[in-house]
Amino acid sequence: MTPLWLEEAVEECGFTAPSRFPRNLSTEIPSRLSVKVVALPHLTPQAVRDWLLRRGIRQPVEGDASDFHGCMVAKAGHGFLFVDRSEENAEQRFTVAHELSHFILDQWLPRQRALRVFGEQILPVLDGLRKPTPDEAMTALFEKLSLGPPVDLMARDASGHYARRAVMDSEWRADLLGLELLAPAKLVVPLVMDLPAEEATGLLFFRYGLPREKADTYVQELHRRMRTPRFSIEQFLGVEGG
Repeated sequence: MTPLWLEEAVEECGFTAPSRFPRNLSTEIPSRLSVKVVALPHLTPQAVRDWLLRRGIRQPVEGDASDFHGCMVAKAGHGFLFVDRSEENAEQRFTVAHELSHFILDQWLPRQRALRVFGEQILPVLDGLRKPTPDEAMTALFEKLSLGPPVDLMARDASGHYARRAVMDSEWRADLLGLELLAPAKLVVPLVMDLPAEEATGLLFFRYGLPREKADTYVQELHRRMRTPRFSIEQFLGVEGG
């Protein structure tokens, strides 16, 4: 039912389901990953840039200030996760989970896979300090590894929409992993499978602390999965959607 890539991501990152919900990932992150959670009031791209500049870090941060809930700034295996502490707890909870998922899927997992294949000699390549050798590039091709920089997830076109399909795919996967971390499907499905959609959404809001909009999306996604064969071609190819 759960896509294989999602199961593997949860298993590898070590964020197994806690004994109590709603989950507070902010308290768990420092013990598992080199990520600092930074909660700022009334978060904007400029507020993030200013916070980084005060610490000697120059980093372009784009986005619409009127719809800016959080962001992840990461490099060389380390990251800063920014969240707007002025928002409701449910919104903050999901923002942290979503941005953490970006770090896991787009930064941490590719890095871990490359290290398993090449060892620490590949670190300068991953950190942008040198280009891969021809042998490293060929090995990465055969092993289906990425040694280049991650996709620019803040890239938008002139109208403010995602600039590339890869960005849309990354956002969708970060949503799914974030939802899985906050409300594991194996626990949620038995609770919602026989409930009307509105009641199931309310349960996810109250028990797991999801924002109502995300809870409704998750209920629809879980129902879709329940209708999909366990080893469907869509899951094998990693294709998402309804």
